[in-house]
Amino acid sequence: MNDNLYYNHIQTLMEIILVRHGETNWNKDKRCQGISDTNLNENGLKQAKKLKKYFDSKKIDAIFVSDLKRAKQTADIINSNNRYNLYYSQKLREMDQGDFEGISFKVLNQKYLSELKKWREDPDTFRIPNAETLGEVKERVIAFMNNLVRKYSDLSNIVIVSHNLALSSFLCFISNKSLKYFTDFTLKSGSISIIDYSNNVFSIRIKNYTEHLR
Repeated sequence: MNDNLYYNHIQTLMEIILVRHGETNWNKDKRCQGISDTNLNENGLKQAKKLKKYFDSKKIDAIFVSDLKRAKQTADIINSNNRYNLYYSQKLREMDQGDFEGISFKVLNQKYLSELKKWREDPDTFRIPNAETLGEVKERVIAFMNNLVRKYSDLSNIVIVSHNLALSSFLCFISNKSLKYFTDFTLKSGSISIIDYSNNVFSIRIKNYTEHLR
């Protein structure tokens, strides 16, 4: 895939606010979640309400959302007064983590340490059994962003509600870093990161902001 995000024929300015969904019990229990369709827990619902309060004073043109429940629930609470248009996409889903889903990180580190080491050394191409590679995740998120800036170039302020690895892989990419540094872009539940798109270039303004959750 061509990873080119820069279109000479597009001259626009767009603020893209990346939101990681609120907490789930699997987040709390430190279990591998992936595309398992879990719900927000009580704390996650509170985080979503605080996100709503944050966005109530902001100008938002549209919200684009992963079709997994934890992201949809977060977005629905942000949009509980029906101020915004919501659009759902599978391309914003979390990384499919295959056979590891539902397993605690503690057990993974005990029983699958070799596989985890290989994945952390080469997340771009190493495939957990029956899973996506992180490189594949990055490519589908890039494809989504490519389409977003072309199709919705008339919009100025966009919110994306998605997942940690989906978003961190994209942040890694626009920072021109190898995916093996994806942990540098780990995002907390309910966090906000802001990307500026101007002169055909994406740049990170704010990463992993959580003051609104206090």
